[in-house]
This record gives sequence, structure tokens and C-alpha cells, in this order.
Amino acid sequence: MTPAPAAAPAAVPVRAQANIPLGVTIVAKSLERGEDAVVVTVIASFDSRATNSVMLANEPTFLRYGEDQRLALRQPSENRDLRIRNGESMEGQLVFPGFLPPETREVTLDFNEGQDASDISAPGLSLRIPLPAAP
Repeated sequence: MTPAPAAAPAAVPVRAQANIPLGVTIVAKSLERGEDAVVVTVIASFDSRATNSVMLANEPTFLRYGEDQRLALRQPSENRDLRIRNGESMEGQLVFPGFLPPETREVTLDFNEGQDASDISAPGLSLRIPLPAAP
């Protein structure tokens, strides 16, 4: 008998949202736990009178879990700083090389580590994402 091929990791729906007074809103829609990467599908929106655009990954951006373990964002080649213009939304997949232990029940997506939420260029923002149990 031939063993069945391993199933490809499936994205599981998640429901999480965070926003800051500057006008940035992040919504997490799904998370995929791969063997060598974690992929989070997000929608980012920006509406503000303070500035024309913000960068969501100008400073270190990562997925945090457990006892301050981190997976760093693989910056998208077409928008390395995750710049978003005023009045726009963007949807996409953020890739974090590495894996999450199966017992991980929550992650935090941290944008622009160390930055204040009121920074009009690269605001800091954290999004807690509860996870269903891994299969």
C-alpha cells in the first residue's frame, strides 16, 4: 500500500481586527500554518486627514507567538514597506518564513516594532489573532 501524499496546508478563517486613531484598520481574514511558512491574509485600509500615506512595514514587522518567539515578515517585492495611500484599501497575503508549533492558540501581528501609533509616517500597530486548534 502506498502512503497518501501529505495534504497541502489549508488556510483557516480567523476573525481579528485592530485600528489606530491615525486611520489605519487591519483585518485578518485567514491564516495558513505551513511546514516552512505562515501565511496571513489581511485587508489594510487607511483614511486620514493627517497624511497622504503610511508604511506598515518600514520598521521590523513580525508574527509573535509563545514566549516572545517571532517570525519576520518576508517583504513583498512589489511593496516592501507595505505603503498604503489615504482613501485606499489593499488585500494580500503576508508571508512569515518558519512554522508555528501545533499548540499555538494565538499570534500577534506587529507592524513597525517600536513605533508609536500616532507616527504619521510608519505607525506602530498590533493585531491579536486567536487561532483554532491545529489538526
